[in-house]
Amino acid sequence: MHLWLIRHAKSSWSSAAKSDFDRPLNQRGERDGPKMRDWLASQSHPIQWIWTSDAARALATAAFVAEAFPSATLKADHRLYGATPAAMVSVLQNTPPNIETAAIVAHNPGITESVNLLVGTTVIDNMPTFGAALLRWPGGPDALQVGAARLEVLMSPKRLPGRLALD
Repeated sequence: MHLWLIRHAKSSWSSAAKSDFDRPLNQRGERDGPKMRDWLASQSHPIQWIWTSDAARALATAAFVAEAFPSATLKADHRLYGATPAAMVSVLQNTPPNIETAAIVAHNPGITESVNLLVGTTVIDNMPTFGAALLRWPGGPDALQVGAARLEVLMSPKRLPGRLALD
């Protein structure tokens, strides 16, 4: 199975949102969205199922991911808001068995911790906003174990090919 672990795009701390849960994407997050959407669409493992936190910034990021994969199923799950790696794996285990590539759109530190735990070593210190890591392991969601995954791709808006220094 392949799993994209994706941190939400850059969000606004200065919005009129009444809570952390309601914070929207900021201008940079909205600008990075189409770039990462297009990059994800160009990858060789099309996403079939998208799990997302139900926080506003994660839902907005997941919408960009879903635009890249119109036939993917998008499911919001409140357990992904502030989720630990164990909670993310628990949500992932609800993915239908016929799905070959899924995604989780959520928050730090859970995304960074999940990548490192599932790979079995520290491969990233901090997943950047709208950062995406593709993990692969033999079998489906139920076969996922600590250290069983291999990191295949790691990308973020700042690392995109052809990005201008002023972006």
